[in-house]
Amino acid sequence: MKTKLMTATVAAAMLFAGAANAQEDNKHFDGFFLGGEFGHTFSDANDDIYYGAVGGYRVQLANNIVVGLEGTFGTADIQYLDHIWTVNGTVGYAFGAEKRDLIFGGIGYVKAKASAAGFSATGDDISFVAGYERAVGDNVSLRVKANVYGDDTVVPSVGVAFRF
Repeated sequence: MKTKLMTATVAAAMLFAGAANAQEDNKHFDGFFLGGEFGHTFSDANDDIYYGAVGGYRVQLANNIVVGLEGTFGTADIQYLDHIWTVNGTVGYAFGAEKRDLIFGGIGYVKAKASAAGFSATGDDISFVAGYERAVGDNVSLRVKANVYGDDTVVPSVGVAFRF
């Protein structure tokens, strides 16, 4: 009787662990991530190459809604521009057969710094972000997104993110 009870307990534990692991396997957008991005700036005053880093933290809920906080730090080949950074709250939805696709949007804050001839200036505004991400591995995603800063700058970009 002890052997049957022990066998049933072990089988139930393995079944539960397998089901929990299967559910976790579909959470490709859960946890911390870091990556890089490359794009182009379009604005009234400038039109140039953008490159930077992206990082953040996301939680993928049981209903496949993904909420998170994402930040970027980068620059563009615009004369006198030192750097641009953003912080955005995001919400998205993971979909597809294995929940490897994510569409997301968000809103936040952008700050830019420029300097020339010993003088520097900073500017800040509201930031909007919208994008699509595809998990191509257990911890690697490819991203396509667009940031809109204020009412005159659009920065579409492509990138890669590593989840850990």
